[in-house]
Amino acid sequence: MSRLRHRWHFARANLTIAVANLSAILAWDLARATPLQTVARDAMWGGLNSILAVSLAFVLLPIVEHWFGLTSDITLLELSDLNRPLLKRLQLEAPGTYHHSMVVGSLAEAAAEATGANSLLARVSAYYHDIGKLAKPEYYTENEPVASRSRHEKLAPSMSVLVVKSHVSEGLEMARREHLPRAVLAAIPEHHGTMVMAFFYHKALEHDAMAHREDFCYAGPRPRSKETAILMLADGVEGASRALAEPTPSRIRGLVTRILDERVREGQLDECGLTLSELARIREAFIPVLTAIFHVRAPYPEDPRRRPKSDADLRREPA
Repeated sequence: MSRLRHRWHFARANLTIAVANLSAILAWDLARATPLQTVARDAMWGGLNSILAVSLAFVLLPIVEHWFGLTSDITLLELSDLNRPLLKRLQLEAPGTYHHSMVVGSLAEAAAEATGANSLLARVSAYYHDIGKLAKPEYYTENEPVASRSRHEKLAPSMSVLVVKSHVSEGLEMARREHLPRAVLAAIPEHHGTMVMAFFYHKALEHDAMAHREDFCYAGPRPRSKETAILMLADGVEGASRALAEPTPSRIRGLVTRILDERVREGQLDECGLTLSELARIREAFIPVLTAIFHVRAPYPEDPRRRPKSDADLRREPA
């Protein structure tokens, strides 16, 4: 029942239990030379039991999830509804973060499918991983107007770090208020791990060569599941791809390889259980998604009938 995403999955579960029940009943009754009337009655009860078992499991599933901290795919499907209030707020108040989360969701889902991880959990975690930015959306690059200057230009690097770090604690608080499941809640701090905010750290070094690197790192923890590790990689790849001047397939491949190598070198993936083979599959899953996002459109041909008139055309026209 934990991996039910479609209505036909209920029928499959019902059929599986019915076949198991009938096999056991027939084996038991026929071995004891039970009359056929009794065998038919027992088989009927076995079939009815399968229907009742699936129905009871569906009713008790929310209670079991709450008691044991589990997350079923049914719950994740409910959370993936983009009309939920929290995601609607993100769309209206922080549109850049909303778009970033959607792209990261596509990247994470593709990578999770390639590695056998829970792709639905990876996508839903991506939708909610940056909800804390709703507290101060204007302090994050993706939400800044193109023509305006960054608010961080007026702040000291140490203050900027506090502002950026706060989106993790704010996100955890919002997630708890919304009663998000533990698996989704874990993605909020783990997708940053203990990475350093390199931009603010190097900016601080320009003013103080004795600045401590630890002061510019996220608090963690590092990713402890494949899904949160994939989310970390997807988040880093999507953010870095925005700075590509010419996002050609070769440059996208180089960027993805560099980001993955950096996370491995920094030890961010030491606790998640991903293998080198799975990292290679993640890289190959990211590249076509990013290539599709940054594909170049051919310019539409101009309609000559609507072309602006040249000076020579204007001179030939009668006054």
